[in-house]
Amino acid sequence: MIFVAAGWPGDANGCLWGNDKASPQGAAAFNPPSAHASAAIKRAYEALTKQVARDNTCYCEAFSVPDAALGKPGVRQKVNSWFNLYSIGTSLIVAFGVYSSRQDGETKLIGSTNSWMPDVYIFAALFLGLGSMWFHASMKEWAGMTDTASMYTFMGFLVFFTIRRLWDNAWLFWIGYLLTIAVFTIVGEIISSASPGAPVSEVLIVILVAIYFVFESILWSNDGGDAWYVNWWNHIWFGGSNVSWRWWVAVVCILAAMFFWTYSQTGKFMCSPTSFFQPHGLLWHPLAGLCALFIYFYWKYDAA
Repeated sequence: MIFVAAGWPGDANGCLWGNDKASPQGAAAFNPPSAHASAAIKRAYEALTKQVARDNTCYCEAFSVPDAALGKPGVRQKVNSWFNLYSIGTSLIVAFGVYSSRQDGETKLIGSTNSWMPDVYIFAALFLGLGSMWFHASMKEWAGMTDTASMYTFMGFLVFFTIRRLWDNAWLFWIGYLLTIAVFTIVGEIISSASPGAPVSEVLIVILVAIYFVFESILWSNDGGDAWYVNWWNHIWFGGSNVSWRWWVAVVCILAAMFFWTYSQTGKFMCSPTSFFQPHGLLWHPLAGLCALFIYFYWKYDAA
């Protein structure tokens, strides 16, 4: 709220210029011409702002390009920003669940009194929304890093918490988890700078999802008295003896979220820049939060 009131520091995010390219003129080009400027200068300024407003790839919702470029006070994309507050609710539900488990003497790792891991997941569920909120509110380059870092923080937890359920090694969790967040964030920024417009964060997230599923599958394969493939099938098949509907709800939520994320991008059929109905903010963000919530319920009630 300090930045909303006082202004946003830092360089404008590359999405303003379309395909994450740098502005050839720089942010100074968006300083409004003086009242005494010639008609040609005023027309050029108006043409520039209209072009950037049309060509930007900042997730559809209309905003003031000059305000974003110059870091003026205020919230750039109001729907995409404020609907990230869902994460306060989802993280509070997880926090109350962890508190309840600890009061009851829960032995499962996600509710253990002997580990900070449950507390870290509460933070990951909260940061998943707030990291994105700072980006959509500011349209700044550093906030773009918090946006992607929030996704790596969440997905990295899924990977290393699952590994921790396989192997009782707390050091592996903490070192691997923190290194993954740092490496994926830094490498993602380096590759994005070298290849503007490339789907870098999407590819890195898919890699983390694949790694998570491999380790979850190992857990499922070892959970049961049958052959490993039968045990695995009993966990993933809807009619299986060990299938978790909570896990599947999380999967459906994130798949639906990805659908709305993809087709509400600038230029896609769900994009209407001036409409209140912004699927990116209204659907992608809350559905990602529901995924985080039901993954927690899966660990709390169903996971071995």
